[in-house]
Amino acid sequence: MAAVHQGPEVLEDLKKYAGSWVAIRDGKVIADALDSVELRNKPEVNEDDFLMPVPDAGSGVFLL
Repeated sequence: MAAVHQGPEVLEDLKKYAGSWVAIRDGKVIADALDSVELRNKPEVNEDDFLMPVPDAGSGVFLL
């Protein structure tokens, strides 16, 4: 049986980040960018931070 991986609990509203990528640490957004490469290159983002895309409001179902 395959394990299901869940990301960290996000403690803030992500609406203002719709259409971009965010880095999460301790349940809070620490940085955002238009793509994952730009986000990973930001100095405030650590290697072990959780990166995730935030879908646009009209995108419908979004599975990763």
